[in-house]
Parts: sequence; structure tokens; C-alpha cells
Amino acid sequence: MKSSWTRKSRTRLLAAMLLLLPVVSACSLGGGGGEPDVADIDAPPASVEQSMLEQTDEQPSHPSIATVDNAQDGHAVKAGDAAGQAGQAGQVSQEAAGDTVTVYLLDRNGYVAPMTLRTAAESGGKEKGGDNAAGQTLAETALSWMIDNPERRDQLPPGFSALLPAGTKINSVVPDAESRSVTIDFAEPLTGLETGKDRKAIEALVWTMTELPGTDSVKLTVAGKPLQLLPGSSIPVDAKLTRGIGINVEAAKDVQTSRAMGVTLYFSARSAEGEGYFVPVTRLINRQPDRARAALQELIKGPQDLASLNPVLTTDLIVDQLSTVENTVDLSLKDAGWSPQSPVPAEMMQALVLTMTEATGAPQVKLAMNGDDTFVDSDSNSYDHPVTRPTAINSLKR
Repeated sequence: MKSSWTRKSRTRLLAAMLLLLPVVSACSLGGGGGEPDVADIDAPPASVEQSMLEQTDEQPSHPSIATVDNAQDGHAVKAGDAAGQAGQAGQVSQEAAGDTVTVYLLDRNGYVAPMTLRTAAESGGKEKGGDNAAGQTLAETALSWMIDNPERRDQLPPGFSALLPAGTKINSVVPDAESRSVTIDFAEPLTGLETGKDRKAIEALVWTMTELPGTDSVKLTVAGKPLQLLPGSSIPVDAKLTRGIGINVEAAKDVQTSRAMGVTLYFSARSAEGEGYFVPVTRLINRQPDRARAALQELIKGPQDLASLNPVLTTDLIVDQLSTVENTVDLSLKDAGWSPQSPVPAEMMQALVLTMTEATGAPQVKLAMNGDDTFVDSDSNSYDHPVTRPTAINSLKR
């Protein structure tokens, strides 16, 4: 076959590239005190923004932005699909999946970020089959937290808000196990979505639903008909949406849109109360053969939005070894200033696990520092065994 791209291929590539625009905020390694004076995050360039939601069924000749190479089943890894243990340090933990649901909300700096909320207390527990006692599936419960509800605003972590407008009515939420998709049918057009926030709302919907076990794609309909355009911005919406649309998309400096790929990075932010949390940022970079190594190098470079985000790694870190074997990312880093007697920041290790599992699709990461895997982090978690992607991300107080 010829290597030249068709118009649809270029469109899908641009869609992937847009995956990576906004970044997150302050890290528990340091950070400011009061509420920062932060302007709204700039939207992606119009041409890229339109194409990011306008995916086609034609596969490009390179992986799309959210495509991961999972040797086991080809599906993107997510908290609900990965079992095991990961260190708990405020931002991530391994809570019982049935007692919690992870939803993507808008933070005070304008970034879409995951929040793991406890649901057992309000519903009285979980019944068999992943349903709450109130009769809701996990998908329905998650969606209910994504709709602005005055009675629930004070139940969200301070500074976070739902992206779907109050009064949003949903006719049905129908999963399809065979296609690993879920169809959300809205009763009415989403006219209440603010222009500028409508893309964020779609990102939040797709990333929330694909956080659930067995779900890789989302279909949006209105009264049974496919949602084709966002009401406010008129951005076209593809019939099937995946994480390939990106989240908090940003572009690296001097990126060539015709030769771009996206990598999703996890930076650290801080709530108004000083609690640390992670925010995923999809960054568009020039295409490289090794997605995992490219993601790690971008994570080391740090966030672009230093007014809202803090780096999670130091820029002098050296990647000594990186490979994926039998669904485990094997990562060894070198840091000339580190000794085994010095605990590694837990936040740093968690960001590495989240970024590497997102980039590769592998469910766990084996970490070493200066060739030593017997170290512990600042929360006394040991890394002498592979660490699984956490089942709960950003469990803030509310």
C-alpha cells in the first residue's frame, strides 16, 4: 500500500493530536498558598479542535493519540480492569471498586480531572452485578454525579464542578459487552452546554465511561438519533468516541501537525484546601516510534502551564531502561542525587505508574532507581514488586 495519507487519515491524526492540550496544577512537592489568579485555559486551535471529535473508522498508518499497544487484548488499560495493589498517597488508592465511582469533573483552574467518589454510603451498598442498591448501574451512578445538581454541589470536593448542565435528562444508558461500548441517550439536545466548555464535557463523558470495566468507547445519541454536532460550538462529533479524543489537550512547541502523535501525562495539582491530585494532559508531539519513552520524556520536561501545574519529576532524571514484557512495564531511572536511604516522593511514583500504564496499556509497572528496586517512597510503600494501576484516582475529601 502507498504510505501517503488520505484526507480521512489526516483528519484522524489531527483528532489524535488534539488529545493533548491543557495541563494540571500544583504538586504536594511544593506549591502556593492562596487561590491563584488563573485565566481560563485556552481552547485548542479551531482546526484541531474540530477534527479531534471528528474521528473516522479508517485507521491511520500510525497509532492514534489514545491508541495503546496492549499485547493481551488490545484494549486501553483502566482502573476498573486492573487488579492489584498500588501505593496510596492521598491521590490514588485501591479502594473497593463497588463502593466508589470515578467521574471526571472541572477543577478550579479549568482542567478536567478524575475524582473517585464513594457511593456506598448514599446507596446503602452495592448489589450483585455492579449495581447500586438504588438500582443504578455504575455507569448511571457516574453520570448522575456529572450533572450539575444544587443539592449535590457541596458533596463534591471544593473547587470541583459537574460539566453537564442542571436539568440534563438521560433516557437510557445501554452497555454492549460485545463491542465494549456504552450508548448514552439524552432526552433533549445539550443546548445548556456553554461554548468553550462543551468540548470539556465530551472529554469528561468519554473518560468517565471508559474508566469503567469493559468499556472502551462511547456513543452519544439524542432521542435515539446520533449526536452529530455540539450545540454551542458546532464541532462535529463522531458516532463512536474513545480516549483518542484526548483530554486537556495541548501542543508541544514546534510540533508538526501532519506528523504528530499524542501522549497523555499525569501532572499534579492542588485544591484550594491544599490537597494534591492528578490531572491527565494529552500533549501533541512529533511522532516517535516508542510511545512509552516519548511519554516519559515529556513527563520529565514537566507541565507547560506552570501557573497551574507543578512537575512531578526532576529534569535531571535519566531513563536507564524501559521495556514492556508480559503486560508489565519495566522502568529503571537514574538520579545522581538519590540514595537508597532517601525516600522517593510517593507522588512521583504514582505519576509514573499512571502515565506508563496509560501509554502502554500494560496494567502494571516495575520500577527501579539507580538499579535498586528495594527502595520505599515517602508513604512507606515498597517497590520490590510490580505496582498495578490504582482503582481509585484522586480520592479527595468532600
